[in-house]
Amino acid sequence: MKKLSLRVLAVITILFLAAPFPASAQEVLEKYDVVIKINQDSSLFVTENITAKVENINIKRGIIRSFPIEYQDKKGKTVYVTWDINDVLLDNEPVEWSVAKNGRYKDLRIGNPNQTIPSGSHTFTIKYTTHKQLGFYENYDELYWNVTGNQWDFPILSASCIVSLPDKEFGIGFNSVEWYVGSYGEKGEKTDALLGQSNKVSTTRTLNSGEGLTVVYTWPKGLVTPPPPPTVDNEIAQGIIGLITLLAMALWFAFAWTKWGKDAPRKAVIPLFTPPNNESPAFMRYARDIAVDNTAFTAAILNLAIKGAIKIEEEEKGTQSLFGKKQSVFELHKVEDHGADLQVEEDRMMMQLFPGTVDSIVLDGSGASSVSSALSSLRRNLETQGQKIFKSNLDKCLVGVLIYILGLILLYPFSGEVPINLTACVFTGLFIIITALPSGRKKHSSLLRNIVQGVTRLIIPTAVGMFAIYVMSNIEKDPYTVLFFIVAAAVFSVMRPFMSARTVEGYEALNNADGLALYMNTAEKERLEMFNPPKETPELFEKLMPYALALDVAETWGNRFEKILSAEKYQPSWYAGPNPYMFIYAGGFNNFSSNLVSQVGSSMISQTTSFAPGSSSGFGGGGFSGGGGGGGGGGGW
Repeated sequence: MKKLSLRVLAVITILFLAAPFPASAQEVLEKYDVVIKINQDSSLFVTENITAKVENINIKRGIIRSFPIEYQDKKGKTVYVTWDINDVLLDNEPVEWSVAKNGRYKDLRIGNPNQTIPSGSHTFTIKYTTHKQLGFYENYDELYWNVTGNQWDFPILSASCIVSLPDKEFGIGFNSVEWYVGSYGEKGEKTDALLGQSNKVSTTRTLNSGEGLTVVYTWPKGLVTPPPPPTVDNEIAQGIIGLITLLAMALWFAFAWTKWGKDAPRKAVIPLFTPPNNESPAFMRYARDIAVDNTAFTAAILNLAIKGAIKIEEEEKGTQSLFGKKQSVFELHKVEDHGADLQVEEDRMMMQLFPGTVDSIVLDGSGASSVSSALSSLRRNLETQGQKIFKSNLDKCLVGVLIYILGLILLYPFSGEVPINLTACVFTGLFIIITALPSGRKKHSSLLRNIVQGVTRLIIPTAVGMFAIYVMSNIEKDPYTVLFFIVAAAVFSVMRPFMSARTVEGYEALNNADGLALYMNTAEKERLEMFNPPKETPELFEKLMPYALALDVAETWGNRFEKILSAEKYQPSWYAGPNPYMFIYAGGFNNFSSNLVSQVGSSMISQTTSFAPGSSSGFGGGGFSGGGGGGGGGGGW
């Protein structure tokens, strides 16, 4: 009996030791269940039930659901869809929410900004209506729908989608049901999801960050109504309306610039020896340029390496035929349990670079999707932060667009059977306005530079106006109406850059970037003695090297430390390869950066270039994960 007890105790001990210890807390989307009702008028009523495991790491107050509203058709033209929120719930109770435009997306922010959600499982319910999402083809109609989106910051443990046609029960009346699972552009395996009751599609495996579920439902034609196609000549009245439109445009921009377009006062720039608030190099470049480019991305990768989150490995392969120089191939390795203090944009980049169990990326084309996703994540997060430092005031400029469009609407009743003036105003004026819309100030500009920029912006309206006069004279039409509208559009074009303004926080961030650049770009350290600069060591060089790259002073920074690094036999711990001094010189940065940039170029089929819903079919295996309508992604806040 005693021997039996000892054996039982031994077995229990072994089982206890063999049992896995609890994993560290991780935030995931436990369920992502979507219900879609197709309406007779071709609109969709969608209900998303998103159950999140909250650990108060990234999800503190709630979640952000991003939804694309702009696509491109096969001809490269921009197509817009609607996204109208009907109701938002948290655990079946009303919750605070807001919607904001973010590039080609709309972001739905759910949660009370002054209240933290308790840890545990919580269900976010989003009900919305969307139009222009269906495809209408010769022999069938189709819903090609990205159920979850491929841009979530968290893994999705399970996802499902169920669809109904007008006046039918769920799953009834469909010709076929297909699905695609995986990263953007992948088809996945058919076993990655299964078809259940009422033609409900459910995933059978976890969707890692960057992966999603896409479904394709087809049905006979005639069940859903396609959307309708896009639907006395008094020249004196037309001229008066043109003049009124011009005056209204000028008065609006004079008022708007006075109220919102003036810059906040800027303080003097002084040298800084360390990034304030541990700001990342990519953020400091964004604070200066209000743009995210490949240099910012390269600096972010280097900063992750120097902080110890990743390791860069270089291997020379092959030869170039002309000079016999070996070709460098870089590989990024994730450092497990690195413990690095990462900024939000850097942490999100790591999730996209190394989704799921991936722990390395070779920059030879095979990692293009992850690199492209990481760049998109960096841009999205920096633009979110940038809302505090820079105001493009695009919404104020859009009032000018509305004034112009209102003028066109008022022109219509007086345009006659052949609306020549109206057509000319539409094409000429809107061409001028559209070309001017995206252009706002980036780097800090002086008043003189803004004036020069404004004069430059008169070139297009002047050329268009001369062409319009030529055309009108040849067809014996009065040119004044068209000229009034062209000048109104020119007012918009000239005033667009003047409407962009930095906030007080924006100038503080700009001064920080310029102050750090001033220190690193000063070759004679004696000029900085009065500011008590830190001792120049390999550690200081390493810490600020990504910032030197981000702020375009890498060459001066590298030259200053060349002798110090040589004397100390500098060997970076975060780099393995034949060229430990490659990052001292601009050529080394360019070599590494070109490898990264090529990955972004290799992933041209990406979330930012997805085709418009209905422009291509997913039926018969012709689709992929992330294709069709819907999609997007999200994260916590």
